[in-house]
Formats: sequence, structure tokens, C-alpha cells
Amino acid sequence: MERVDNLAARLIAMAVSLLGDAGPVRKAMACSEYDFEAYCAGGKEPNQQEFERLVELIVREQGNLIAANRALLAEIRDKPKHVPGG
Repeated sequence: MERVDNLAARLIAMAVSLLGDAGPVRKAMACSEYDFEAYCAGGKEPNQQEFERLVELIVREQGNLIAANRALLAEIRDKPKHVPGG
């Protein structure tokens, strides 16, 4: 079974990828910079509240990404198609 600290490090990496920066992830987790670095390295486990904040952040950001992609797809579908020679 995967250790929680390794899972936390992977989830933090996912959150940073979604947000594009580690700062907002650390802020959302409400942890110190020292602890955040230890979590990223897999050397320390976040407490339950920090871990839950991390998961909530990922779920929210993935939802935002899905909504943006749906809006983009709807925009593409709604554009009139140009038919060459028509």
C-alpha cells in the first residue's frame, strides 16, 4: 500500500500543475513553507486538515478545468462552419 506522504507529494505535484505555481497550493493547504517543502519531498506527512484542503483544491481546480473545456467545446460547435467554394 502506498504511504500517505508519497501520495501527498504526488497530489501536491498535481495541484501545482493545475495551478501553475506552488504558492497558491501552499496557501490553500495553510501550512508553513518549511512543512510544504517537506511534504513535496515526501519526508513528512501533512496533517488531516492540510491533506483535506489539498484534495478540495484539486477537485475544485479540476472542476474549473472541465467547465472551461466544455465552454470551449460549445463555442467551437456553435461557430458557423466555413465551406470552401460555398
